[in-house]
Formats: sequence, C-alpha cells, structure tokens
Amino acid sequence: MRRARSTVPRPTPTPTRDRPGPDRPAAGASRSSPDDSAPGHQAWLFDADRSDRPIELGSTTAAGLEDHQLLWLDIRDDVASEAVRALLDFLPFDAGGAQRFAGSSRLPRLRLTGTDFQLRVLPISTSGGLDLVSTLDIIAGSNFVVTIHPDRIGSLDSFADRVAHDTVLGRLDSGAFVAVLLDEVITGYFGLSDDLAAVVDRLDGEALRPTGRTDLLDDMVALRHRIAAARRALTLHREVVAALARADFEAISGTSATPYFVALAERFTHAIDAIDGSRESLVGTFDIHMTRTSQRTNDIVRTLTTVSVLLLPAGVISSFMGMNERPPFPIDDPRTFWVVLLVIAGVATFTLVMLRRRGWV
Repeated sequence: MRRARSTVPRPTPTPTRDRPGPDRPAAGASRSSPDDSAPGHQAWLFDADRSDRPIELGSTTAAGLEDHQLLWLDIRDDVASEAVRALLDFLPFDAGGAQRFAGSSRLPRLRLTGTDFQLRVLPISTSGGLDLVSTLDIIAGSNFVVTIHPDRIGSLDSFADRVAHDTVLGRLDSGAFVAVLLDEVITGYFGLSDDLAAVVDRLDGEALRPTGRTDLLDDMVALRHRIAAARRALTLHREVVAALARADFEAISGTSATPYFVALAERFTHAIDAIDGSRESLVGTFDIHMTRTSQRTNDIVRTLTTVSVLLLPAGVISSFMGMNERPPFPIDDPRTFWVVLLVIAGVATFTLVMLRRRGWV
C-alpha cells in the first residue's frame, strides 16, 4: 500500500468526464438519487494531476492506477450477492474471503491480510424520528477503496456531495481515504447526539412550564432507549478504532495513515462523550419533572388542607347547633341563624388571614 503525499483532502468542482483515464469514462454516469433504493455501483477515479471522474471497471483498471490516483468503488448491494463478487473480481484481492468475512457477523471488526485490509462499521442515521443502524463494509488495497452497503447511508451521500468536484484526493493513500470515510461515520453519530440534545431541551421546556404537560415520563423513557441504543452501536467500534490507531496496524497494512487514525480515535471518544452528555441531560430533565410533579402535588395538598381548615369551624359550630339539648339562648329566634352564619364567616376569615400571614397560602 503506497504512502500518502498530502494531508486532509479539500472539497472542490464537478468531475470532468471528457478526459481519458485507466478505463473509459462512464457515459452519462452520475450519482444515484438519494431516493433510489435499487442496487447499483459507482466507480470514481480521483486523480491529483488531472480531473476526477467516474469510470467503468475493467480488467485493466487496477493495473492502470498510478501513484497520484485513487479509485473509489461504492457498491449499494448485499455484500454476499453475485453482483458484488463480479465487481470485486476486477480488483487485486481475495473477493471470496472478503465476502466470507463480511457475512460472518454484523458486528464491527477488522481484517488484515498483509496487502490490504477490510473492516465493517455501523453508520447511524435518523429518519422519521427513528434511528437506523446500517452496515458498511470497507476494503482498502493499493490505490483503491471499496465501500459496500445494502442501504442508503447519509454520511456517504454527504461525503460524495463534497468531493463531487476536482480534488487532490488522488494524493492520499487508501488508508487515509478510509480514515476520511470513518470520520464521516462518526460525524453521523455527532449529528444524532445533536438531535438527542434538541429533544432533551424540548422536554426541559415542557417540564419547566407551570402549565406544561404532565405526561412527559413516557417521552423520557423512549428517549432513554434511543440514547442507550445509539451508545451501544457506537461503543461496538471501540476495538476496531483502537486497532486502527496502533503502530502494528501501520506496519502490517503498509499505510501511512496512522496520524489520521489516532485523530479518529480521539474524535470517537468525543462522540461517546457527546451521547453520554445527552444521557446526563436527560437525567437532569427527569429530576426537573419529578420536582415539578412534587410541587404540583404539594399545591394540591395545600389547597385541600386550606379548604378543610376553613370548613372545620363551620362543621363544629353546625354540629353544636344541631344538638338535641336546648342551649342557654333562644334557639327558635330567627336572628340566631344569622348570628351563627356571622360567627362561621368570622372564624373562616380569621383563619384565612392567619394562613396568609404565615405564608402557607
């Protein structure tokens, strides 16, 4: 695997298709529409000395690549399909072994062969409020990188849009190009953490409103499950990311991209911290919700207590006046009724004033 001669690629202009390459340019070739779900592939040749362009794969494609060129083959299909096998046969590595490795497990992992390396990662995207975890297989050899995925991956679409013009990507070796692709996958997790933080902020606002919703617990439980699933998917990459950043990976794979992978490992840690931050914020939202719920309960109890205290003297006086024993005043006098009402009202008023003076109501 050749060494990189440049650092981070910079985005630049739409591929020019009228210049010759290792194979003839694909006639009318263009990227698939984001809504196109049909299997297919796209091969792009990044040429640092000439123009970037889509090409058609052929038996001489890999042999015709030079130091300043990098081939990216993006395949949207099931990794075990015969169509994928036919495409991989154009490139110099064990296509059957690559398919067996990719099909043996859905978990992230890394495979080194000495002349190339292969890894599987799990990009994540959000659609309609659902977090979708996909599989992305990446194969990197001398001057070429292959990406295989059965589903549309937003991070790859974003990357393709940014490099849809002439670039200096041809100066990178395949390991550095893989580091750029993995950085896009991690960026997808950062985007999810931003979405999660926005939902937490919305729940915070609802919980803090005096007349806000009281049924936030279900929303918080659902969000907690989203955060846990996202963190689980991200932390599954821990061993793969660590292996890419080790010195032995550089020695075995022959890539000079170790500094890129070290920076990638740091960004991976930051992504985990960002999702953990959303989880901690959600715990704070739960505390706010429970505090507001307790406050509402206290308000209700205080109101009921106040009403009971105000009515208790009335009940005592009414009970006293309803006794069968004759009191030492004329019970049959009509004015007695109004005197009793006046006493009840006076006691209630005095009680209310005392409660307010003490700050209880």
